[in-house]
Amino acid sequence: MDQQQQEQEQAKKPGFWQNLKQGTYLTGIVAGTGTVLTKAGLAIYGFSSVGPVAGSLAAATQASIGSVAGGSAFAIAQGVAMSGLGAIALPAVGVGAAIGGGYVAYKQFKK
Repeated sequence: MDQQQQEQEQAKKPGFWQNLKQGTYLTGIVAGTGTVLTKAGLAIYGFSSVGPVAGSLAAATQASIGSVAGGSAFAIAQGVAMSGLGAIALPAVGVGAAIGGGYVAYKQFKK
């Protein structure tokens, strides 16, 4: 490959700022989707901001296990549902940032 062909090939590849922009979009998509799906999943199961919803699967689970141990999966799920979107969104943004950053790094080092 001669010099001119190499320059043309390099010009076709997206630059750092384009990769960063795409990585940022990816971060937002992952964080938003993760937050919405987690909140929806907890609501479908029957966890709410005031406790398990009467007649739900969460209420039946709590009735079957009796006294809920602190730190158990049930207690964590209920705690997340009660604390609101902030408790769900923060880890989702972290995961999204890791994925978006990994995407940018991959695109940069792939060159």
